[in-house]
Parts: sequence; C-alpha cells; structure tokens
Amino acid sequence: MAHLFVIGGASSDILHFAGQTAHSAGGAGMYTAMAAHRSGVQVSLLAPRPDPVPDTLCPVADRVTKWQGPIVPPEELPHFEIAYQAGETNYLRASLGSEASLIPTALPPDLAVYDCIHITPLLDAQRQLTFLDACRQRGAQNISAGTYFDVCANQPDVVGAIMDQADYFFMNEKEATALFGSLDEARTRPGNVLFVTLG
Repeated sequence: MAHLFVIGGASSDILHFAGQTAHSAGGAGMYTAMAAHRSGVQVSLLAPRPDPVPDTLCPVADRVTKWQGPIVPPEELPHFEIAYQAGETNYLRASLGSEASLIPTALPPDLAVYDCIHITPLLDAQRQLTFLDACRQRGAQNISAGTYFDVCANQPDVVGAIMDQADYFFMNEKEATALFGSLDEARTRPGNVLFVTLG
C-alpha cells in the first residue's frame, strides 16, 4: 500500500451553511490526509497535535498511521469561522494558532520511505518552499504541493519556484488566473504535472 506523508495542519472550525451552524474539523493537511485515506492510501501527518484531541478531530487521529508534530492545547489549534453563501466562501474569523510552530526540523530524517510527500499551503509561500527544500535534503522522491489565492497574488515568484521544484502541483482556476494571467497560460516545467481544478 502506498504511503503518503502530509505536511500541514488540522483546524477546528465553525461553518455556516444553508441556515445551519456546525463545528467541524478543517485544515488543508486534514482534508488531504483524509481524502488519501478514503482512497486506500496509508497516511502520516506532520501537524500540531492537540492534547487532548477534540471530538471533531478524533476520526482524523484514528485514520492516520502516525500524527507527529508539536503537542499543543486544543485551543491553540488554528480555527476558522466560514460562511458559505450563494456559491461564495467568506472567512468571518481566522486564527492561525499554532501553525507557526510547524518547522522543517520537525521532519523525520528519512523521507525516502514514503511514496510521496504533500506540502499544503502554510503561513506563506516562502515557508512552503523551505519545507520543500528540507524534504529533498531528507531524500523525498516525489513531492506535491498546493497553493491558495493570496500567495498567488502576493508572492507569485515564490509560488512559481515551488511549482517548478515540486513534481505535482495543485491549484484552482482563480489561483491559476492570478498567477498566470489566464487559465490558457497555466503551465509548469516539462516533466512536472500541474493540476488545475475548475470552479
């Protein structure tokens, strides 16, 4: 069975949708890890670890092979309050919490044992690039990464460097337009793979 190592956080979120409010697990690291698990892949996660684990994140803890990273109180996890209305996503409140405590020295010394390393968007693109470099130094054979709109708009050169150095890169249509000017111009270095989701 393939083994994916995900670098990125889990959050404790409040979601507003269809007239309802719900507490939910969130975070790009969590979503990536759980999607991979659902697809039949073994997953390990490098992210701040809450102690105790909140109820919303217990299913995540139960499904990852190993969750490593700095131990933090649950209230120090990143948390977001998000409203979904008329096809729009609006962040009402955002706290990055303990995400800054996630640093490359927390990586295992040998990443060659994993089939792929996925680096989610972190505090900024430069931090993500630093993790990518550290992963290569630790023997990572395949690296994928993703991005988000603000860094595409504000750090396009760094996002471009990440995209060139990662074997696989993920972005959505809005991010591609911010980075390349148009969807038709979206491309990466020959031999690498670029995924652009629509919508």
